[in-house]
Amino acid sequence: MKKATPTLNGSVANIHDTPALLHVVSVLENSQLVDTYPTLFLEYGQILGMQTTAQTDNLKQLLEKMQTLVSTPERPFSLKILDDGMTSHCEFLWLSSSDPTPSQGLSELILAYGYTLGFAFITGIHEQISIFLPYPEPEYAAQYPLYAPLRVTYNAPYLAMRIPSAQLLAPLSTDVISFGSKEANLRSSQLIAQKAANILRNNLREPPALADLAAQLSLTERTCKRRLQEAGTHYQQLLADLRLEQAHYWLNQRICNVSQAAERLGYSSVANFSKAFKKWSGYSPTHAKQRREPEPA
Repeated sequence: MKKATPTLNGSVANIHDTPALLHVVSVLENSQLVDTYPTLFLEYGQILGMQTTAQTDNLKQLLEKMQTLVSTPERPFSLKILDDGMTSHCEFLWLSSSDPTPSQGLSELILAYGYTLGFAFITGIHEQISIFLPYPEPEYAAQYPLYAPLRVTYNAPYLAMRIPSAQLLAPLSTDVISFGSKEANLRSSQLIAQKAANILRNNLREPPALADLAAQLSLTERTCKRRLQEAGTHYQQLLADLRLEQAHYWLNQRICNVSQAAERLGYSSVANFSKAFKKWSGYSPTHAKQRREPEPA
């Protein structure tokens, strides 16, 4: 029996069926669907990422999982990591091929899949990640932040990611936001919530208003509000969660102090930030900065 492959209506995906996945990518690349829906592969990758359990302890394992997504015995897909002690350059390429760089469609799928799969794990460090894509900047590049709000360089000689060396094997927290679903069908509201979170994560200091966020998602404000509620959240809650996750990382890593975190995240006062942080985490931001255990309830 042939295994199920993911579609844009959100049907269940099995990422271990690599030959079928590569066949779907090939068929889509040669179809007119890409002309009609230019973000097809980004959408496809996001759905894959939301319906996959990461089961990784660090970013290196996450990258290896991405490599497994498209590697076959007949056409091995390699992950090459170069590290100079400061920066880890993580490059993907085909082996035994005249053109070792992945196609644009496959590159976009890997980009959206990797970011979505790792969304819960890269809290606090997404600003330190750089992506290199082996094709010119597409006309719809403004849509990339909906799927992977990262710094992107186009026309690179490879498909690669660069991160600080210390982050490659750093333990990752899993107690963060997730909109994934292991049900037979992934609801469209969950996909919208994921895109909304991606947009907000890149604009935590001056976030778009709900109406502007809805416009970026091609929705009315009313529909956007309803879809977020269906996904188990709402605009203010989603923004607060993203802000406070980022603050927790900054404080825990001693990147900034409490007042700096409040300013960088757009809070009107340190008092408002401290109150929100304690309500969210159960302990004060000063406790997070000092790396102590949470205060007893």
